[in-house]
Amino acid sequence: MDDPKVLSDLVGRHSRVYFRSHERMTLSAPMRCWWAACALAFVTLGSGCSLFQNGVWSDGTLDESHSGTKHTQVSKLTHKSRKTISLQADFRHVSTQDLDESLWQHIDETAFPPKVREAWLANGFRIGLIATPDALPDTAEENMAAGGDPIDRLLSTAGILGRSPSGVDTIPLRPSQRHELPVSHVLDGAHVVLAQENGKLTGRSLDSPQMSLSLTPTLGPGPGQVTLDIRPEIQHGSVQQRFISSEAATRLATGRSTWELPEMNLSWAANPHLTLLIAPVHQPDETEPTFGLARQMLRDSDHMQDDQHVMLLLRVNDLPSS
Repeated sequence: MDDPKVLSDLVGRHSRVYFRSHERMTLSAPMRCWWAACALAFVTLGSGCSLFQNGVWSDGTLDESHSGTKHTQVSKLTHKSRKTISLQADFRHVSTQDLDESLWQHIDETAFPPKVREAWLANGFRIGLIATPDALPDTAEENMAAGGDPIDRLLSTAGILGRSPSGVDTIPLRPSQRHELPVSHVLDGAHVVLAQENGKLTGRSLDSPQMSLSLTPTLGPGPGQVTLDIRPEIQHGSVQQRFISSEAATRLATGRSTWELPEMNLSWAANPHLTLLIAPVHQPDETEPTFGLARQMLRDSDHMQDDQHVMLLLRVNDLPSS
C-alpha cells in the first residue's frame, strides 16, 4: 500500500467515482423538481374536482360538510316555498265576559254566506275575518303591550292577549291534500254530544270525542291565490284501519270514526292579510254564557270552574310562489 503507483491508482479511482456520483446527483435535481411539480398539479386538480362536485367554488378552504348542509337548507326552503302552504293556528284563552261585542267591532262576519254562518251559530260558534284594522290604538304603550302585531292590538282592546301554552303552531299544508287540525282535547270516556243537524237537535253517545277541522287547500289560477275548504267534524272511538279507494289507487288509512257536519262546511279565500276567527257565542243573559257544541268543545280544560274558553285564530302565512 506504500507503493506510490498503487496509491496513485487508488486516488484516481476514488476521484473518478466521486465525480461520477456528483454528476448523477446534479442530473437528478431537475427530475425531483419535475416530479414535485407534477404532484402539486395533481393535488390541485383533485381538490378542484371535489369543489365542483359540491356545486360551489371557494377561493379559501371549504368545509365540505358545511357546504352540504347549506345546500340542503336552501333546497328545503325552495321546495317549501313552491309546494307547501304555511298555516298558523293560534289558540287563545279567553274569559266569557270578554266574548262581547267589543271583540267583533273590527271583524267581518259577512265574508261567509248567511246559511253557513247560521249553521255555526246554531252550534254555538261565531266566525269572521279580521283584516289589518285601521281604527286601533296607536300609543307607544299600547303597541308595546300588544307586541306590535295588529291582531294582538285588536284583541288587546277586548282584553284578550293570553296565548295557549303551546303558542302559535305552524302547519304545512299541501295543495289538494286533506289535513286534520284538532280543535279540542279528547274527552275521555263516553259523552253525549249535541249538534244541530238539518234544523234539528241531534244527540249521539260517543266514545272519547274530539272536535277537529278537516283542511283542504286548493290553489287558485293566479299566484298568491288559495281557497281553504274547512269541514268541522267530531272524531270518536278507537283507531281503526280501513281501505280507501280512489281513481289512482287503493290505500290503507288509519284513523277514528267521524261525525261530519256538512252544513258547517265553509270555503275561505285565504291570504296573508286576513285572519279567520272561530270563537264561542256569548249570551250574557243566560245562565250559561255559551252553549251547544262550542261550549262542549271549546271549554278551557284547565279553567273549568271559572268558565274560560278557547278561541282559534287561523292565518295563512306563506303561499307557494308558483
